[in-house]
Amino acid sequence: MAETMTAALLVEPGHFELRQMPVPAPGEGEVLLRVRAVGICGSDLHFFRGLTQRETAYPLLLGHEFAGEVARVGPGMAEVQLGLRVACAPDRPCGRCEWCRKGETNVCPDVRFAASHGEPGCLCDYFVAHATQLHPIAERVAFEQAALFEPVATGLHIVENLVRPAGGESYAVMGAGPDGLTALFAARQNGASKVYVSDLVPERLGAAEALGATATFNAAEGSFVEFILDRTDGRGVDVVIEAAGAPAAIQDTFHAAAIHGRVVVLGIPPVDELALDLTAARRRELTLIAARRTVGKYGRALELISSGALDTDTLITHRFPLRDTQQAFERVRDRRDGIVKGMIIL
Repeated sequence: MAETMTAALLVEPGHFELRQMPVPAPGEGEVLLRVRAVGICGSDLHFFRGLTQRETAYPLLLGHEFAGEVARVGPGMAEVQLGLRVACAPDRPCGRCEWCRKGETNVCPDVRFAASHGEPGCLCDYFVAHATQLHPIAERVAFEQAALFEPVATGLHIVENLVRPAGGESYAVMGAGPDGLTALFAARQNGASKVYVSDLVPERLGAAEALGATATFNAAEGSFVEFILDRTDGRGVDVVIEAAGAPAAIQDTFHAAAIHGRVVVLGIPPVDELALDLTAARRRELTLIAARRTVGKYGRALELISSGALDTDTLITHRFPLRDTQQAFERVRDRRDGIVKGMIIL
């Protein structure tokens, strides 16, 4: 194995460079993965745009949605076979804090998360992962399909862990990017009666229709709230999921939800503080939920992908080699050429 690897480093907001870096060595309980596919996530775009919510030191090695195969094992990992094909969870919770002991690892304050605040990401040839992050995949599952398991698990977490549906509820999803689409998919998997979806990109609305949206709405053409109220006789929907990170959309959630509805904010807005219409929320006695990553849903996500329940081709619309990472991020940022999910293939 070579001593160096190629990495796509974000050297400053908006600018990637390919550089050679040392191949990292796995430690106790770790393996070295040969990275094969990396999904571009909305949170990656925040770093690319320079919109991070904490002070960030560049260069950054981004990427946290990925799959690959075991290339080397560290001490204590002799039972892991070389060449094992895996999807890799991006998070390494501490396992010691109050929240980890309760199984709420997604809110661990000491979590090590790939490509976040000093932790390396996977836009490179090799990545060191802990044994707890590995989820073996069947031969029939392509690496790019497996790389979707983290966003799919996030959608399942929102619906199954946070919304806790009884079945038959109506939903509105604001934003039909990959996160909004996986939330739509999760809602349908859990018996949603109707799911209305909005976005600004026609191709993303087409993807929402393919994944089971009851009706879609181009937000450039008017008010999504009015669209929902017209179709629910003024009642609103039981669950609103904001997946765009747009301040105006977050505000609209309170007006689209029915009495005793649940509002889930998944999108990451460009600012930390927003003015919210709490009167609308109070009068409807709404429940406001802020979503944080996922917990306990990686296995179920892989099962749904492996079984073909999710049409992954609806999500993965564009593929790029590592050398074209700059072009890939620009296309996702600008929503060009009908891109839904960009995937880096190594």
